[in-house]
Amino acid sequence: MAGLQLYALLYVLVNQSILTEEGSININRTTNSQPVNTVAKGYAGESPGAAMVEIQVDSAVPSAGFEMNPGEFMKNLKECEIGVMGPGGKQLTAVGFIVSDSFSHSVNQESKLSFTFRGKFVDWD
Repeated sequence: MAGLQLYALLYVLVNQSILTEEGSININRTTNSQPVNTVAKGYAGESPGAAMVEIQVDSAVPSAGFEMNPGEFMKNLKECEIGVMGPGGKQLTAVGFIVSDSFSHSVNQESKLSFTFRGKFVDWD
């Protein structure tokens, strides 16, 4: 019988302040490369693109108000730093912009604030 394992938790920080109400995070990294096709070779490889990371964060919203208001970063495209502390002590830290947010509420569910961050491609350190 195989042993049980502990699985990774992620913690999100914006400008070095932990988001204690964070309930979900999705990290998408892309090279934005383009396929290169030629007559003789067919698919010949990739042409580099503008690599980036997009991070979507969903947070619960207490009745007292937002833990962090993304609008403060969005209204003037104020640069911010997103840090993710993750598996095996690895960290991902990116500098960029919060480019969108949404707020939702419905019966029998928590109020939720979601925002999307976009920055330069980074790797786990």
